Amino acid sequence: MTMDTPPACSFRRVLRGQTLCTRATDEFDQAVWPEVCARCPVPGWLAAGICRHLDIGTEVGKNLAAASPRVRIACSFFGIRLEGLERCRTCPEFSAWEAGAGPSAASELAQALPGEVLEAAMREALDRHVQQERPRLMPQCFRVGATQCLRSPEIIPNGVLVLPPASLRATEPYRALVGQVLQSGGAAGLIYTGPMRDVDSLCDLCLSVQQCPHIVIDLGEWDAGALFALGLAGALGRQMLLIRGRDVTPPFTPLGMATYEYATGDELAMLLVQGLGLEIPEQAADKQPAPDAAPAQEAGAPEAPAQEKPKARGKRQPK
Repeated sequence: MTMDTPPACSFRRVLRGQTLCTRATDEFDQAVWPEVCARCPVPGWLAAGICRHLDIGTEVGKNLAAASPRVRIACSFFGIRLEGLERCRTCPEFSAWEAGAGPSAASELAQALPGEVLEAAMREALDRHVQQERPRLMPQCFRVGATQCLRSPEIIPNGVLVLPPASLRATEPYRALVGQVLQSGGAAGLIYTGPMRDVDSLCDLCLSVQQCPHIVIDLGEWDAGALFALGLAGALGRQMLLIRGRDVTPPFTPLGMATYEYATGDELAMLLVQGLGLEIPEQAADKQPAPDAAPAQEAGAPEAPAQEKPKARGKRQPK
């Protein structure tokens, strides 16, 4: 059985065994199927030449395998939606689009910066990612713009910050389970339970991220606190453990970052133990005598008379 190879497309890429479309309208589901790619008109448009102002969006779901994919187009220059490419042929602002043409945004920014500024940024990045052995703190306060945090954070060597989902921050069983696992593993657990409603909340969360070398973020819900902690912890080089409750359609999945799922409290505890490398000591066996065991006889004390075992009572058998 052979399958026709889809035409070449500049918007198609392959990642971890999946074919993805970078122009998919659903940013959380960009996996495209071969049948959809084969019927998509976009590769033909690219081969014929399109304007660089043309903005394209495609629907690439599996349910479209039996029909042509839906493609939406609009002009980013005039800010209008288009029903076809007829107007583009006679448009005075038409400018041919070329894949990979022109310098990237990063290279244009690098060329615009003074040499000493760019060199200082490269040294700072090298020190942060290669030569820095201890977790670094914020170089500048995001709130007041001071040269350092006004709250003078101190790094807790075994500190672990846990950021539960918004709906579970006030739930006692979640906090009790996580706190017990961290305490048993010898970690200084800090469970963030405050609501994200103002700049004071962000300041408290920023302080917690700076204090803890390990960050556990539960991505089970769309939450501004989780996004803030995710970006700040990554910028400061913290070791992150991303978890979420098992769900068919999770709110979001950071690309290139491993996210582990759990469905029960035992699975959540196992993720924390394995992801953080905790060593849970085995509980010592209780050496107390069983409640029904007879107490030991003291020296010289008379032996207690043996008690007869009660006979099992049953129905009398007829003679």
